[in-house]
Amino acid sequence: MKKLCKYLLWSLLVLPFSQVYANWQSWYSKDNLFISYQKQASGLISIKAQANFDNVNRQAFLNLLNDTQSAPEWLSNVRSVKSLPWHIKGENIVVTVLNAPWPVKDRVMLTHSCHRLVSEATSRLLIKSIDESKRAEFLSLEQFKKYIFVAPIEGSWLLEETSNTLLITHQIYADPQGKIPTWLSNKTALKGVKKTFQNMAQQIYKKEYQADNNFITSSCSTFE
Repeated sequence: MKKLCKYLLWSLLVLPFSQVYANWQSWYSKDNLFISYQKQASGLISIKAQANFDNVNRQAFLNLLNDTQSAPEWLSNVRSVKSLPWHIKGENIVVTVLNAPWPVKDRVMLTHSCHRLVSEATSRLLIKSIDESKRAEFLSLEQFKKYIFVAPIEGSWLLEETSNTLLITHQIYADPQGKIPTWLSNKTALKGVKKTFQNMAQQIYKKEYQADNNFITSSCSTFE
């Protein structure tokens, strides 16, 4: 039950998949996990991943995401995640420290996220990096001198509920900066998204994350 194979039947995905993934190149399609990419002008790729989870709701995913202590257990290549104080309900400022294989320098992400209601059964978590000029407002930058900041970052988690399933579509573009070859960055990013979704399939069904929908949303006006 807690496996990736417990997703929406392929026959139900044929039409939406062809529409959502138009002009995207398929990279992985197995066990109802679908990952595609689209090359950008920078040479880096945007990645889109989609999977369906039976008998789980949006609150379970949001509870998992908000459990920052457990983030390294399912977010690929993540060492730590910390949510910083922020004054708008439904929004968060998050600092994420990434592991990088030697000799690549470790990276850090400073992001602003916002949960917006799309419809009664659908919501979207928007994510963007905080501008370099504003980082000092949230962090003591001295402690991050040994890291390289990933920026820009533009991403989202689209959460769509049906009667007994949760369809999650994740889209992300992130520039790791530094001297990492583009081909290596793209390959690592694709593998990271794949591993994250596979790990999520094991984590999202844990008892501690199950609850009725009681989440908070925002207008996300700063994301327009």
